[in-house]
Amino acid sequence: MNLQPLKIPSGWSVGWNLLTETDPTEETIHEFTGSLLLVNSSTLLKAIDVCWQPEADINGAYQLQVILLLPKFNSITNTMDYEGIWEAPELEFTTQNRLELIEKLNSLLFTLKPYTDTRILLKPGIVDEPNEAIRQDLLTNGLTNQVTESIIASNHKKLQELILDHKDVSKEVVVELFQYGAGKGVKNKAKQLLRSKAFKKE
Repeated sequence: MNLQPLKIPSGWSVGWNLLTETDPTEETIHEFTGSLLLVNSSTLLKAIDVCWQPEADINGAYQLQVILLLPKFNSITNTMDYEGIWEAPELEFTTQNRLELIEKLNSLLFTLKPYTDTRILLKPGIVDEPNEAIRQDLLTNGLTNQVTESIIASNHKKLQELILDHKDVSKEVVVELFQYGAGKGVKNKAKQLLRSKAFKKE
């Protein structure tokens, strides 16, 4: 039983590799259980997982998933851990053909783009819980009056820039951020927005 050769570039680490050159047959299908391969990149904030689904079923198929990783600082070990967003894979690929799987896998290892952690952080891996809750409220409910008031009151640069980028932002709010925004960057962005065609018409 030989492991399947893979072209793994620098920046990727192998969590485990049980992916072999064996093709699934009635005699070998019992080997196709659990995760067969897990590789991850702390630079790209992505992981690739390969399994056979349904497990040990000759009618199943290889399932490849690209999983986004969120950094989480571990204060006990003083190291950075990474949590996978397993419920929302960035990409899924299914095939019964091992060589087709390997071709796709080798391609992804070299072409995947980095994921940007958009959460509000106090520092890498440590979430700013109150301000992140406001951001999540904005994503879930849109630019409501309550969300707008919370973001203006937060005096948080990133949150205020999210308001200015929002399609539903009003001129009144832009003017307020131009006058009282959290720093020069926010005020300049509001100033540019006020000069745009959309707001000049008002």
